[in-house]
Amino acid sequence: MAKPLDSADIQPLRPASMGVLSGVSNRRLNVVISAWVCIALGTSLIIYDDSIFSMSISAPLSIGGIILLIIGLSIDDEDRKTGSTQESWTPSASYMPDAGRPMFRIDTTLEEPVRTSILCGRCANIDWVEGKKPSQFSCPSCGIELWKSEEE
Repeated sequence: MAKPLDSADIQPLRPASMGVLSGVSNRRLNVVISAWVCIALGTSLIIYDDSIFSMSISAPLSIGGIILLIIGLSIDDEDRKTGSTQESWTPSASYMPDAGRPMFRIDTTLEEPVRTSILCGRCANIDWVEGKKPSQFSCPSCGIELWKSEEE
């Protein structure tokens, strides 16, 4: 039988930021945005004032922006290279309060290989199942039945 939970056992779910969660660098996007900012600043200096001083500042700034834009558009997406981020991801093992019955969390991958993680909220045990969500499941750690399909 599972031990009763107290308030010290229950931890709130804190969402991670997108960069930390996915592990993907935004280098390409940052370079392209910087390029457009350089091009816009250089162009606005030329339009605002056509003196020799503003031309000496805006021309290198605009040319540098064009070079940055070419470099930024030629950088490969890192998420295409790393297919291991999906395989290494695991949900956080946290307790969930019972709401009339045991709580659970199911996460299924959308791309091959299709895997499903099942988190038991009562004992914070995570099990992996190949394929989609099974029609019934009992937690092997605490023995509680999490769900049973009504179609059977």
